[in-house]
Amino acid sequence: MPSVLTTSLKYIYLVIIVFFAILAPFIFIFYRSITYRTYEGTYFVGLKFYNEITPAYWRALLNSIAVGLLVSVFDFLIAFPAAYVLSRYEFKFKKLVAALIVAPMFTPDVVAGVGLSSVYIKYYGLFGTYLGTVLGLASTSYPMMLLPLFASLKTLDPVYEDVAKSLGATPLQATLRVTLPLIGPGIFSGFVLTFVWCINNYLLPLFLTGGAIDLLAVKLYSDIRWWGLLGRVAAEASVLQLTTFIVVLLYLKTIGARYRGGFAI
Repeated sequence: MPSVLTTSLKYIYLVIIVFFAILAPFIFIFYRSITYRTYEGTYFVGLKFYNEITPAYWRALLNSIAVGLLVSVFDFLIAFPAAYVLSRYEFKFKKLVAALIVAPMFTPDVVAGVGLSSVYIKYYGLFGTYLGTVLGLASTSYPMMLLPLFASLKTLDPVYEDVAKSLGATPLQATLRVTLPLIGPGIFSGFVLTFVWCINNYLLPLFLTGGAIDLLAVKLYSDIRWWGLLGRVAAEASVLQLTTFIVVLLYLKTIGARYRGGFAI
């Protein structure tokens, strides 16, 4: 049995990590968004700066949500076949193939951005377009969809598919009506991880769009760069952080740690 001291130290450690790594930055930015500082002191202004958020910001928010959803769909279409093959079949150089498939997740955004933007401009004419932005983000983020799918498929007994096929279902019907519903938590996890990454990433979209498309993280970075952490900018940052927190908390509340697994082959 763990001692009282050991248990207390664990809780203290968790509180410190949660506060300084997660809550403290948000609290500071939220505080800046509801106060106004002068030489005479700091004054509480309530939601004044939130009311000053420009329509361009809300347009960028809608663009980011749309791009995030589209990227999540593309990621699923890319990742599911790969996850299925890696979890169901054994073949030569399987580990090498798996490492190559997840390699984009470890590629720095600046490297991916320079490469994609150069190709877009020179060959495909996709620079500064919605399609180019979605495809570029999907080409980097799909491993975040693949890992939860692989973990779910790896723990799913193939007997369910075999029974469905023995009852007359085609392979496609077995996949759509049996496999996908049973790995629902993994699909949802991948969607949430991909979506949150998309709306918070600014460097890769900046290379892909050149500022031609208003996206939330890119606009927020631009505002902070030119205006500093003014009240309105702090309000914009608070909205972005709050949106991310809500999505993550929803994920943790509905899925839980039991559905998260590693990528061991």
